[in-house]
Amino acid sequence: MKVHLLDYFHSFLRQAPFYSAAFLVVRELEEPVVVMRVEELSLFQRGVHRARVGFQTWQSELGAWVVAVPFSLEVYSQLKMEGLLCLNPRRAIDYAIMEKFVKEERVRFLFLSPDLDDATDVEIPWPPAQRAKVRRMIRAIDRSLTGEKLSSAFDPDFEQARQRFQSLYAGLGSPDEVWVSEP
Repeated sequence: MKVHLLDYFHSFLRQAPFYSAAFLVVRELEEPVVVMRVEELSLFQRGVHRARVGFQTWQSELGAWVVAVPFSLEVYSQLKMEGLLCLNPRRAIDYAIMEKFVKEERVRFLFLSPDLDDATDVEIPWPPAQRAKVRRMIRAIDRSLTGEKLSSAFDPDFEQARQRFQSLYAGLGSPDEVWVSEP
């Protein structure tokens, strides 16, 4: 599959270490899309043997929310990847990604070749029970947030809360939710 990325995202992925994950907004796709550049695309073309994807919320002492999407992928027994993506519910673009976890039946992982010219993907089921859980979490966040969504990329309150959350999360391991994707 050929991929055409916006220049700034192309530059970001080229500079990021292999297997660094990020959310990607793709107009043609409704589901949440996690993208990462990998060293050998052929290893991912058979799909993912096991996948775990979670959705967690955490509020700092100062009231800033962090939405975390931990994941664990097992491509085969010797290749396992874990990651933790964080979203800021005060940012409009992040909030739109959060809403996809309420509406969509799957989460897509898009694996890009080292030169970012080719890609392969895998879809992970996102069950109704998880969508309902996310809906409740977002409602709880909505009750405490006031004002307009931010359009700027930097939010110092969120960054401080995200760093604190990541330090707390480091010892918790991978998410409990497990879905198997057959290649």
